[in-house]
Amino acid sequence: MSAGFSYTCGVSTSGEAFCWGENHFGTLGDGTTNDRLVPTLVAAVLSFATVSAGDAHTCGVTTSGAAYCWGHNIYGELGDGTTTDRTAPTPVTGSLTFAGVNTGGLTPWYAHTCGVTMSCAAYCWGGNFAGELGDGTATQRLVPTAVAFP
Repeated sequence: MSAGFSYTCGVSTSGEAFCWGENHFGTLGDGTTNDRLVPTLVAAVLSFATVSAGDAHTCGVTTSGAAYCWGHNIYGELGDGTTTDRTAPTPVTGSLTFAGVNTGGLTPWYAHTCGVTMSCAAYCWGGNFAGELGDGTATQRLVPTAVAFP
Protein backbone atom coordinates (compact mmCIF):
# COMPACT_ATOMS: atom_id res chain seq x y z
CA MET A 1 0.00 0.00 0.00
CA SER A 2 1.00 3.57 -0.60
CA ALA A 3 -0.77 6.70 0.65
CA GLY A 4 -0.62 9.77 -1.59
CA PHE A 5 -1.68 13.36 -0.94
CA SER A 6 -5.43 12.66 -1.00
CA TYR A 7 -5.68 9.10 -2.30
CA THR A 8 -4.36 5.62 -1.60
CA CYS A 9 -3.28 2.68 -3.77
CA GLY A 10 -2.47 -0.92 -3.07
CA VAL A 11 -1.71 -4.20 -4.78
CA SER A 12 -3.65 -7.40 -4.12
CA THR A 13 -1.98 -10.78 -3.61
CA SER A 14 -3.00 -11.60 -7.20
CA GLY A 15 -1.18 -8.52 -8.61
CA GLU A 16 -4.20 -6.30 -9.26
CA ALA A 17 -3.69 -2.62 -8.43
CA PHE A 18 -6.48 -0.69 -6.71
CA CYS A 19 -6.71 3.03 -5.91
CA TRP A 20 -9.29 5.17 -4.13
CA GLY A 21 -9.86 8.75 -3.00
CA GLU A 22 -9.40 11.99 -4.92
CA ASN A 23 -8.81 11.50 -8.64
CA HIS A 24 -7.55 14.83 -9.97
CA PHE A 25 -5.46 14.34 -13.11
CA GLY A 26 -6.34 10.60 -13.18
CA THR A 27 -4.20 9.63 -10.18
CA LEU A 28 -6.37 6.58 -9.52
CA GLY A 29 -5.58 5.10 -12.94
CA ASP A 30 -9.11 3.93 -13.67
CA GLY A 31 -9.40 5.85 -16.94
CA THR A 32 -11.45 8.67 -15.38
CA THR A 33 -11.04 11.71 -13.14
CA ASN A 34 -13.95 10.67 -10.89
CA ASP A 35 -13.24 10.47 -7.17
CA ARG A 36 -13.77 6.99 -5.68
CA LEU A 37 -14.93 6.16 -2.15
CA VAL A 38 -13.90 2.51 -2.33
CA PRO A 39 -10.92 0.67 -3.84
CA THR A 40 -11.27 0.77 -7.64
CA LEU A 41 -9.35 -1.45 -10.06
CA VAL A 42 -6.62 0.32 -12.01
CA ALA A 43 -7.51 0.19 -15.73
CA ALA A 44 -4.82 -2.13 -17.02
CA VAL A 45 -4.41 -5.83 -17.57
CA LEU A 46 -1.10 -5.90 -15.75
CA SER A 47 0.25 -7.81 -12.78
CA PHE A 48 1.76 -5.26 -10.39
CA ALA A 49 4.34 -6.03 -7.72
CA THR A 50 4.27 -2.56 -6.16
CA VAL A 51 2.77 0.93 -6.49
CA SER A 52 3.84 4.38 -5.28
CA ALA A 53 1.25 7.14 -4.76
CA GLY A 54 2.57 10.72 -4.85
CA ASP A 55 0.83 14.06 -4.59
CA ALA A 56 -0.71 13.94 -8.07
CA HIS A 57 0.80 10.99 -9.94
CA THR A 58 1.15 7.28 -9.34
CA CYS A 59 3.66 4.74 -10.60
CA GLY A 60 3.86 1.00 -10.35
CA VAL A 61 6.21 -1.80 -11.25
CA THR A 62 4.86 -5.01 -12.75
CA THR A 63 6.00 -8.46 -11.69
CA SER A 64 8.19 -8.49 -14.82
CA GLY A 65 9.88 -5.18 -13.84
CA ALA A 66 8.15 -2.84 -16.30
CA ALA A 67 7.33 0.61 -14.88
CA TYR A 68 3.99 2.31 -15.55
CA CYS A 69 2.84 5.75 -14.40
CA TRP A 70 -0.41 7.74 -14.52
CA GLY A 71 -1.87 11.04 -13.36
CA HIS A 72 -0.34 14.54 -13.43
CA ASN A 73 2.52 15.01 -15.90
CA ILE A 74 3.28 18.73 -16.26
CA TYR A 75 7.02 18.20 -15.69
CA GLY A 76 7.36 14.77 -17.31
CA GLU A 77 7.04 12.89 -14.02
CA LEU A 78 5.33 9.98 -15.81
CA GLY A 79 8.47 9.26 -17.84
CA ASP A 80 6.61 8.62 -21.10
CA GLY A 81 8.45 11.33 -23.07
CA THR A 82 5.54 13.81 -22.87
CA THR A 83 3.96 16.32 -20.50
CA THR A 84 0.44 14.97 -21.10
CA ASP A 85 -1.62 13.86 -18.09
CA ARG A 86 -2.70 10.20 -18.22
CA THR A 87 -5.77 8.64 -16.58
CA ALA A 88 -4.59 5.05 -17.03
CA PRO A 89 -1.21 3.30 -16.64
CA THR A 90 1.24 4.37 -19.34
CA PRO A 91 4.58 2.63 -19.87
CA VAL A 92 7.70 4.49 -18.81
CA THR A 93 9.88 5.02 -21.89
CA GLY A 94 12.89 2.79 -22.43
CA SER A 95 13.73 -0.84 -21.91
CA LEU A 96 14.76 -0.62 -18.25
CA THR A 97 13.67 -3.31 -15.80
CA PHE A 98 12.88 -1.82 -12.39
CA ALA A 99 12.95 -3.33 -8.93
CA GLY A 100 10.94 -0.37 -7.64
CA VAL A 101 9.95 3.26 -8.21
CA ASN A 102 9.06 6.13 -5.90
CA THR A 103 6.97 9.19 -6.74
CA GLY A 104 7.63 12.75 -5.58
CA GLY A 105 5.18 15.58 -4.90
CA LEU A 106 3.28 18.09 -7.02
CA THR A 107 5.22 21.33 -6.75
CA PRO A 108 7.92 21.89 -9.37
CA TRP A 109 10.61 20.91 -6.91
CA TYR A 110 8.98 17.59 -6.12
CA ALA A 111 7.18 16.59 -9.34
CA HIS A 112 9.53 13.78 -10.24
CA THR A 113 9.93 10.02 -10.04
CA CYS A 114 12.96 7.85 -9.32
CA GLY A 115 13.52 4.16 -9.70
CA VAL A 116 16.13 1.48 -9.12
CA THR A 117 16.68 -1.11 -11.81
CA MET A 118 17.18 -4.81 -11.25
CA SER A 119 20.90 -4.19 -11.80
CA CYS A 120 20.89 -1.58 -8.98
CA ALA A 121 21.24 1.48 -11.25
CA ALA A 122 19.29 4.60 -10.23
CA TYR A 123 17.22 6.62 -12.70
CA CYS A 124 15.04 9.71 -12.23
CA TRP A 125 12.73 11.80 -14.43
CA GLY A 126 10.44 14.84 -14.23
CA GLY A 127 10.98 18.28 -12.69
CA ASN A 128 14.59 19.05 -11.82
CA PHE A 129 14.53 22.64 -10.59
CA ALA A 130 16.85 22.01 -7.63
CA GLY A 131 18.88 19.14 -9.08
CA GLU A 132 16.64 16.46 -7.51
CA LEU A 133 17.17 14.10 -10.44
CA GLY A 134 20.84 13.74 -9.53
CA ASP A 135 22.12 14.02 -13.09
CA GLY A 136 24.32 17.06 -12.39
CA THR A 137 21.89 19.52 -14.03
CA ALA A 138 18.71 21.43 -13.27
CA THR A 139 17.16 20.34 -16.59
CA GLN A 140 13.70 18.77 -16.72
CA ARG A 141 13.78 15.18 -18.02
CA LEU A 142 10.81 13.51 -19.74
CA VAL A 143 12.35 10.03 -19.71
CA PRO A 144 14.43 8.05 -17.20
CA THR A 145 17.87 9.61 -16.81
CA ALA A 146 20.76 7.96 -14.97
CA VAL A 147 21.71 9.38 -11.59
CA ALA A 148 25.36 10.53 -11.81
CA PHE A 149 26.97 9.06 -8.70
CA PRO A 150 30.52 10.37 -7.97
